[in-house]
Amino acid sequence: MFLRGKIVLGIACALALTAVIGCTPRSALQFSPATLPDAQIGSSYVATITVTQAATPVGGASVQDGALPAGLDVALAKEPIDTIQISGTPTVAGTFSFTISVWCYGTQVSGQTATQGYTLVVK
Repeated sequence: MFLRGKIVLGIACALALTAVIGCTPRSALQFSPATLPDAQIGSSYVATITVTQAATPVGGASVQDGALPAGLDVALAKEPIDTIQISGTPTVAGTFSFTISVWCYGTQVSGQTATQGYTLVVK
């Protein structure tokens, strides 16, 4: 009987602790748009990707699993918050597939992370 009380108390404490420290599951980060506009060799290019469902601000972005076309870079935009920009002047034609990886700042727990695959056509 005493053991049952400890189990019930333990479950109640775990539920209360979850409510206090906010351990509820977070939504997955969402990227928009899902596709990028085409680019032209020698022409200035800017594409903005917005990240939503972030519990804390996006802290950084990088390219993984592939590469951007030569002449383009990815960076976290200063404004508006939670946006990433791919910008520059592409110097080669082709179809480039890559993955954008983002991380969010953590607040007493690990921040969110996510990736999104993209294909960029340079004509």
